[in-house]
Amino acid sequence: MPAAMNKCEERWRLRLVRVQDLRNQVPNPAALDFYQATLQFQSSLARRFQQAVDPALSLRDQIDVSALALEMPSILEVSAEDGPELLRSEARKIARRGEQDWRDLLSASLSSRNSSLNPVHDFFARACLQPPAENLQLQFAKREHYIGSVCPICGGLPQMAVLKPEGEGASRSLLCSFCLCEWPFRRLICAWCGEEDKERLPRYSSEEWNYVHVEACETCKHYLKAVDLSVNGLAAPMVDEAALAVLDVWATEHGYTKIIRNLIGF
Repeated sequence: MPAAMNKCEERWRLRLVRVQDLRNQVPNPAALDFYQATLQFQSSLARRFQQAVDPALSLRDQIDVSALALEMPSILEVSAEDGPELLRSEARKIARRGEQDWRDLLSASLSSRNSSLNPVHDFFARACLQPPAENLQLQFAKREHYIGSVCPICGGLPQMAVLKPEGEGASRSLLCSFCLCEWPFRRLICAWCGEEDKERLPRYSSEEWNYVHVEACETCKHYLKAVDLSVNGLAAPMVDEAALAVLDVWATEHGYTKIIRNLIGF
């Protein structure tokens, strides 16, 4: 098995371990049950969709929507059984529509690079698209000296920031909302509008979850969450970001708009 594919399987294993750990730490562990079931679906999908990348084609052009449409019944079943009410209701409707509708839903999400899609529909599509997209991006050559705020591999918007120990401080990177690629990004700059004045880039966190914070911008009023691995090295950034939706609720109540919703709609 190619090294990139081994690496991807290990990533999903660690994410599943982490969501189980968080269930033992958060006040309402039942709230993570559906996310855990979703990660299990994605992990299974990642093992089965392991095509070799064609570097001459864009990542999005290499995702087989027709093949993924056949996987849609599984995530619809998970959602109908374990999801929140809105997802349960919509999952039953979409399940009745059939394969062509599932392909259309996947194609719409695949071609979109923003958060304009219906968040419920987008959940079903992103749950299917993320695993094969990650498998592909791990095989692409990384772009050195890239400084953009959108994914250098697929053009997706940043889902979150990740801080890692570096010297006496921490480096910052962004994590793609679509293919889960991670790339270096400057510490003091808004990932949406490019604001660089540190006085306009406040950071908010809670005492209980001090390793996850809201990175906000007073100029454009956008935000994303950051997971600081220099504070908690056990965190799995994608999982911890999604699990701590309480910070998204706080940010929204204070007038900030997230750059893009995470998989479960926050």
